This record gives sequence, C-alpha cells and structure tokens, in this order.
Amino acid sequence: MKETYIIEEIKDIKLENPIFVEGLPGIGLVGKLAADHLIQELKAVKFAELYSPRFPHQALVEKDSTMRLMKNEFYYYTGGKRDILFLSGDTQPPPTDAYGHYEISTTILDFVEKFGVKEMFTLGGYSTGGYPVKEPKVLGAASDVETVEKYKDKNIVFREDPGSAIVGASGLLIAMGKLRNMNGLCLLGESPGYIIDAKASKAVLQVLVDILELEINMEELDKRAEETEKALSKIQEMQKNMTEYQPLPPGNEETGYIR
Repeated sequence: MKETYIIEEIKDIKLENPIFVEGLPGIGLVGKLAADHLIQELKAVKFAELYSPRFPHQALVEKDSTMRLMKNEFYYYTGGKRDILFLSGDTQPPPTDAYGHYEISTTILDFVEKFGVKEMFTLGGYSTGGYPVKEPKVLGAASDVETVEKYKDKNIVFREDPGSAIVGASGLLIAMGKLRNMNGLCLLGESPGYIIDAKASKAVLQVLVDILELEINMEELDKRAEETEKALSKIQEMQKNMTEYQPLPPGNEETGYIR
C-alpha cells in the first residue's frame, strides 16, 4: 500500500537512550501547550516534520502571506540527565478517521523507535464535561503496572475506571508502544475542554518536570496560551466555513443544519 505520510528530516541526530514526550492538540490544548512550553524553555531543536493527507485538508497562512501544509514537528534536547525527543504540531487526524489515527501513531512510533526510545510520556486534557476546575488534578494511565508503581507518588491520580477511553495519540501511542516493549505514562490535566487551558497545562507540566528532573519557568505559559488561542480560532473558522459551504447530497436539503 502506498504510504500516505512524509517525514522530512531537517538534520541528522544521534541520541542516547532518549525519552519521548508527545503533546499534540486535544482537549483544552492541554498537551500541546505543555509540550510547546517545554520545547521553547529548553530551546529544543527541530529536526523533523511529519506531513500527511490524514490531516485536515487546508493550508495555513503565515505572517509573511506564504502558505504551508499542516504538520507535526519533532524536536530534541540533550542538555539534561536524559536526552528527550518532543512531538508537537498543528493537528491530529479528524476524530472520525480511526484508520488515520492508527496510521499516524504507527508512523510516529516507527520514527522514534529508530532513536532507541523505550520510555514515553503523552500529554493531554481530561474533560470535566464543561465544568470549570479551580485546581486541576492530573490523571494518569500507564502501559503496565510497573510504571504505575514507579510514578504513584508523583501527585498523579491513576484512573481506575475500566472501559474508559483515551482518544487519539495520547492513548494510542502508549497502548501501541506497549506492543513494542516501550513503557509509557499518559498524563491528563482536568479541563472543561471549551477553553485554551493554561491552568491544566501547568498542572501536567509540574508533574512531568518533577519526573524528568527539569527546572522550567512557567511565567510565559499564560501568554503562549493567548497566542495559541488566536491561531486556533483562525483554524476553526476555516474548518467551519468549509463545512457550511459543503454541498449537500441530493435529497438531503432539509438536513443542512444537522451536524
């Protein structure tokens, strides 16, 4: 089958026993905000970009009036006790594209595996159903019992509700990585979900930097949340316009307002 993705490597790198940290857009943009803040504060270096037709079919306009495709980006950092690979980006496949989610997650795992990744952390939001939270908890789920035991004293509320689901990359990467003998921990910050939630991102970051033994300034996180919200609103407006002007199939004219 023809590959439906492209990974463009900007530079060759060599890492020693790296940790992988994923923070793609999701509920409240909690994971993306957290990963982007770490990337910028640590001055991590971008070394690869992932493109796929599984991403929404639109191009983003830059400040200089040029356009680019939506993408995910890989960064690396080598200044701490452990080398770290980061993944952030513009988007994930649409929620209804199950095949796309599996394909992209497989692509990501194939790529990071060649650098020797054996441990990963995925970051995201946990929806409270719209209810605001004054002090967001950080919920956790892991690839194995040993990982739960390893981090149970890190201010994480480990989920004990069998049958619940973690949708998208944050869940799939951990579960699929387990099949490759990778250990993983998913950290989810409580969020109402309808706002760009810097507070939940801070909660997740505080747990992660404690685990990774990093020192990070959190002051710029609120500012970056505002910038992210502006960019996201433009993307959402584009997607809304595409939906509104999409022709309806013959015979469905009366269902135009049902989404």
